[in-house]
Amino acid sequence: MATTIPCSVDTTPMAAEMQSVSNHVKGTTAAVVTMQSAVIAAENNSANKVCRNVNRGFFTLMRSQISQKIANKQSRVEALVMQLGQQKRQLLGIKNNMEREYGRIAERYLRIFTSINKELETRIRQIDQPVFELVNKHMATSSNRMNALTAWVPTSQSEGLCKGQQILVSNMKRNAQVALEQSTDFLEQIGEQRVLTNQILISNPNGNEGKTYMLPVVICESVGDAAGIAKTDILVPSTLPKTHASLINNALREESLPWQGQQAPAPQVSEELSRLVEASAVSERVKNTIRKMYSAGNFKTL
Repeated sequence: MATTIPCSVDTTPMAAEMQSVSNHVKGTTAAVVTMQSAVIAAENNSANKVCRNVNRGFFTLMRSQISQKIANKQSRVEALVMQLGQQKRQLLGIKNNMEREYGRIAERYLRIFTSINKELETRIRQIDQPVFELVNKHMATSSNRMNALTAWVPTSQSEGLCKGQQILVSNMKRNAQVALEQSTDFLEQIGEQRVLTNQILISNPNGNEGKTYMLPVVICESVGDAAGIAKTDILVPSTLPKTHASLINNALREESLPWQGQQAPAPQVSEELSRLVEASAVSERVKNTIRKMYSAGNFKTL
């Protein structure tokens, strides 16, 4: 048979403890929420800081690369500017040399043509001396005579007028006769001068045919600067007159003469070189060097 035992349970302490636990759970929840907010804010700040650092590093890298490229291009431009300045100075030097050379050649040709013109004028005057004498002296004298010896024309009476006209006609005939005589003398002088010229000039000389003379000339080409401009030195024998040496020098510098093929030196040249080397006062080593250079040299002829 069941029995009922009445008992009374007091839940007040348990409720008080549950209230305390609830308060602690609420505080923990608030702390967790606060911590989560702080973690999110810290992560946001860290992400922003990382982004700023990445952006700053990227822009710094780009700026350094651009600065490096600018420095390389600047150095390249400065090098090209220096090279262009050097080439400009070289071109200006070449221009000045060409201007001086042109002035020298123009002055020489002007002097030559002026002397030729004067010489031709002198020769023409010598050849046509009778013509100049006829024009400058005889014709002027005849004109003066015609003007001075003209008869006066009287107007007082017809007899004097007829006599005056007859005198005028007679004077004109006399002047015409003098002019014809002078022309005849002039033509005779021209014939005599032509005969004398043919006697003096030798149309087919005997023993005066054209000959070829070979002169030793040394042409030395050297490159003395970085521009590669060749310098040509022409040396002629010192025994030649200065006029002949200058003519040879100008001919070789102004005319582009073609080189003939390689030829062996003439025996006379070898003998003359040997004689000069033996007669010189230099050492034996220098003499041997000269002989070796002569043996190993290439000979060409203009």
